[in-house]
Amino acid sequence: MKIYVIINYSSLLVVFKKGFAMFSKLLKIIFLAALIFASVIAYESYTGKNVASIIDQKTKITQQTKPSSTPKGNSSEQINSKQQVTTGPSLEERPLTKHEKSALKALFLQVMPEQSTWPVPLQKMYRAANMEDVIEPLRESPNWVKLSNISRDVPQAVIAIEDHNFYNHGAIAAESILRAFLVNVSAGEVVQGGSTLTQQLVKNVFLSPEQTMGRKVEEIILSLILEEQYTKDEILEMYLNTTYLGAGATGIKEAARKYFDKAPSNLELAEAAIIAALPYAPSALNPLENPVGCRKRQQLVLQEMQKYGFISQTQYAEAKAKLVQLTNGKKL
Repeated sequence: MKIYVIINYSSLLVVFKKGFAMFSKLLKIIFLAALIFASVIAYESYTGKNVASIIDQKTKITQQTKPSSTPKGNSSEQINSKQQVTTGPSLEERPLTKHEKSALKALFLQVMPEQSTWPVPLQKMYRAANMEDVIEPLRESPNWVKLSNISRDVPQAVIAIEDHNFYNHGAIAAESILRAFLVNVSAGEVVQGGSTLTQQLVKNVFLSPEQTMGRKVEEIILSLILEEQYTKDEILEMYLNTTYLGAGATGIKEAARKYFDKAPSNLELAEAAIIAALPYAPSALNPLENPVGCRKRQQLVLQEMQKYGFISQTQYAEAKAKLVQLTNGKKL
């Protein structure tokens, strides 16, 4: 007797997305709590001081110096004045400025032992809270290209094939993860990934290539933090400048020069589709070594661009038929 299980995909997706949103918020809270706890432990171990007793002493001093809360009069001016103080904007309601964050970081490092001696979990949490320490030096590279100086076809091609809903979801796309899971289960093998461009960027810049559950959790946490600190355009720019694109080329500037001897701003649609084909398997799809495999993937990129409205049917047909001149003298 055969038993058929009917899955209502829409209902399952709604439940999954809500559950994932709650899980993401919970991860942020756990991360912040762990960072505070680890910092307190490290501080106490290094200084020999008890944080709880310090806080208790400061609380007693504050209570002793605090003026009486009972007003001497009942005038409306006094009441309104008190209300204005309590309801005015507070520091907690706005994010820290770069200067304030730098000052806090300097103070934190001053009271801590050498960073190389920190426990590995604390090092990872500190790195997550200070991503700019890794990202800003990368942006100063002479090979870094601003998004505005890259042919529009390149980011559109990458988004179409890698993460077509990039600008409409958060750091983690619950719908993509669920879809990939169902497709992979149906196929009996991994044929589709569920990672967003943000997650891919985190893997490229912050993490090792190992495939473990612990690394996946790190990836999710770092992705959530990254999207809190940077805009979608900034993340897309980082992705295009840090992704390995085969033949020893990392980033759009090196790849454009390596394959087409062009600047990123001069790439045409068919060339942009080749670039977008490479993150999937940069070494295996290197057009200089495997033009047949690369062209097959390029055609898929163009198809996805047309499917999601980045290009018209006419543009798709023209780019699909176009032979691209490569730097090795061959045409793809």
